Amino acid sequence: MAKPRTIEIRQINISMHAPHSPQGYVDLFQKAYRLKRIATRGKSDGYLLGALYDTKNAVDKNELQGEIYRFTNIDPNAPWFNTQTGKPAEDAETEQISIPGNLHPNLEHIPFIFRPKEHRFWYVSKDRKVTMGPSIAEVFLQQLFDEVSRKHDMPPVEVTVKPDEAAVEEVLSIHRITKIIFEFKRPNADDAGDVEQRIMRRMEQRNINRIREEMTSNDPDGIEPDEEMKLEAQVAANNGHVEAKGYDAVGMSATESTRAKPAVYPEIVNEAVESVWNVLGRISSIVKGKSHKG
Repeated sequence: MAKPRTIEIRQINISMHAPHSPQGYVDLFQKAYRLKRIATRGKSDGYLLGALYDTKNAVDKNELQGEIYRFTNIDPNAPWFNTQTGKPAEDAETEQISIPGNLHPNLEHIPFIFRPKEHRFWYVSKDRKVTMGPSIAEVFLQQLFDEVSRKHDMPPVEVTVKPDEAAVEEVLSIHRITKIIFEFKRPNADDAGDVEQRIMRRMEQRNINRIREEMTSNDPDGIEPDEEMKLEAQVAANNGHVEAKGYDAVGMSATESTRAKPAVYPEIVNEAVESVWNVLGRISSIVKGKSHKG
C-alpha cells in the first residue's frame, strides 16, 4: 500500500478579454489542445497540453480536467557523448541513431482542473519527482493562448500566477519605499469587485491591454501606501504584479515583488482514501479568488 505523500498545488488566473463566457473558456482550451504545440524550455524539456476530459459537461460541472505532459525533447542534431570512450561520439556512431520525431522519452503527467466560471486554473506543481514551477506554467499557458487567439481570432488572454495572500502586504512593508510599480493586465468582469471593474472599464474604454504605473519618492519617509493604494495593489497582484524598492530598517537596499511570492497549497494524498484528482478537485472548489471593494 502506498504511503501518504505531500503534493503542492498552484493557482493561475486566466482572464479573457470581452466577449467571454464559461463556454468561451472551454473553447479556448479545446482549441489549445488541438494545436498540439510543444513548448520547449532549456535544452531538453518539452511541454504539451496533452489531455482534456469530459469537455461537453465542463460548463455544467464548472470543472474541466486535463493534463500537461512533460517529457524530454531530444535534439538529434546536438552533440552526442560516448560513455564507453569518454569522448564525444563520432559521426559514424551517430549515423546509426534513428529516433522517430514523434516519440519523446521520460513522459510525466501533470494534472490540472480549470474552473470556467471563476476562470481559475489549478494544477499539481509537485508530486514526488514530477515538478512544474509556477513561472514555467505561466509562460507555457500564456504562449499557448496567445497562439490560439491569433489563429482563431479570439479575444486576448492574460495569464497570472496567483500570489500568496500575504504577498502584497509584504511587498508594501519595506521600511522606506522609494519606488512602487503596478502592472495591471486587463481584469475580467466576472471578478466583479469594484476596483477590478473600475480598472477594467478604464482599460476597455481606451483599448489598453496593460497598464504600468511607476510611483517614486525622495521624501525621507518614503511612499506611505493608503487603503486605496493597497486595494489597487491587490488587483495588480492578481492581474499582473506589484514591485517595491527602497531600504530596510538598517539602510540596506531592498526589493520585493509579488512575482517572487506565488501561492502554494501543500496537501497530503492518501491514496487509500482519495486520489490526486480528488484532492485537486477539493482544493480548487474550496479556495476562492477574492474580489476587492473600494
